[in-house]
Amino acid sequence: MNDALPMWTQIAMGALALIALFYFGPKAGQAVKQSPKGSASDWMGLLLPIGAVVLFVILLIALARG
Repeated sequence: MNDALPMWTQIAMGALALIALFYFGPKAGQAVKQSPKGSASDWMGLLLPIGAVVLFVILLIALARG
């Protein structure tokens, strides 16, 4: 039994993705150009929690392995 989507569904989703890309693409590019640039402290504020979560997951994996 094949659980893949029918071919027409895949084509329809691909067409919708292309339409969305052409519709939202120019606005997204404009928003990126007009957005404020992050400072070093902004990036550290982002990377610190992500690093803490990564270390916590590594700790949990190490504890699960024994």
